[in-house]
Amino acid sequence: MTAQTTTLLGIDWGTSNRRAYVLDPQGGLVRQHQDEVGILQVHEGFEQSLKALMEALELESADVIMSGMVGSRSGWKEVPYLSTEHPLSRLGDALMPVETAIPGTRVRIVPGYRYVDPHGLPDVMRGEETQVLGALESGASGGWFLLPGTHSKWAHADSGRMTEFMTFMTGELYSLMSQHGTLSKVISSQEPVQEAFAAGLRAARQGGFTHTAFCCRAMVVTDMMPGDHAASYLSGLLIGTELFEIVKKAGEAMSAPVQVIGSVALSARYLSALELLGIPARAWQPDSVYLAALRAMFNLSR
Repeated sequence: MTAQTTTLLGIDWGTSNRRAYVLDPQGGLVRQHQDEVGILQVHEGFEQSLKALMEALELESADVIMSGMVGSRSGWKEVPYLSTEHPLSRLGDALMPVETAIPGTRVRIVPGYRYVDPHGLPDVMRGEETQVLGALESGASGGWFLLPGTHSKWAHADSGRMTEFMTFMTGELYSLMSQHGTLSKVISSQEPVQEAFAAGLRAARQGGFTHTAFCCRAMVVTDMMPGDHAASYLSGLLIGTELFEIVKKAGEAMSAPVQVIGSVALSARYLSALELLGIPARAWQPDSVYLAALRAMFNLSR
């Protein structure tokens, strides 16, 4: 199988969603597909799911690279994590082969990364490493990368290698707190209110999240804040708590632009928070950086 004669297929296969990109042998995008067949929705086996996807994309065979939770313990095949000593530029050398019965098709999975901080606390990622590689291939400078999501990731890259990264459960906590428990009872609207978001961001500077989160409820029940501001205030409080933790860790390094990789909807509040804090940022479109990463891992140049 050679890149000169084979259709290339890249798949970002996550927990809830799957995105597929068909490339020609020169790396040009031929077709793009997105569905909700994440790893938790695969009920008839991953090989059958891949085969059905290829049929939907009208592919009889392909050279396939997959990233994300498909390589986790809950996915198709658990791929061991790489150490941060392994350069992102050599990610393509560490792809894990997967045997299939699909004729003329080679399947490989991108490994994730594992990092242990100076206090001995571990962190892991699967999928985000591919996005960071793609941004670097697209011309992003080193420094801090932010990948918003249910669990947002902050990764620091230098000279083509991730030196450290941190995961924050910000999105998951917002969902839980705004939909369940006592705080959810005072939230009367999910419509964004920039003034309330900025107020929550400022409050996060005080620290003590569990206390300031309760203050969000107290402000509503004492008529110091309307209920339709509470969701935005909570969002600002959570994102602010995350940002101030990174600012404390990064120090002067935050003077370089933060490279934000995410959809417009996911990135908007983070970009707003960074602007309010006076931290420069640059936004990257996730599809474009993923394609750049695929071209690098397929050893193509454009």
